[in-house]
Amino acid sequence: MIFSSSWQRGQNGYFMASKTIDREWLTLRQVTQYAGVCERTLRTWLHRATDALPAVRVDGKFLVRRSEFDAWLGHHRIQPGAAIDVDGIVSDVLRDLD
Repeated sequence: MIFSSSWQRGQNGYFMASKTIDREWLTLRQVTQYAGVCERTLRTWLHRATDALPAVRVDGKFLVRRSEFDAWLGHHRIQPGAAIDVDGIVSDVLRDLD
C-alpha cells in the first residue's frame, strides 16, 4: 500500500480522509504529493551541479528515499533573521544614495 488513510476534521467541520505515504522509496509523482512541489522543480533539484537531491535511477525511473528527501530539505531550511545582515544592507543603500 502506498497511502494509508486516517480521518481528520477539516476546516468545514466534516471529517475527511487524510492520506499519508507509507513507502520508503518514492517516485517523483509521489514526492510531488508528499512535498507539494511540481515535478519540474524536483527534476531541477535532481540535476543541480552541487547539492543535488539524492535519488537513484532504475530503468529510467527516479526513486527518492523519503528519509533522505526529508534530510535534504532540512539542510535547506531558512534561518529567519540569522543569515540576513540588515545593517550591511542599510549601509550599502545609504552609501549608494550619496
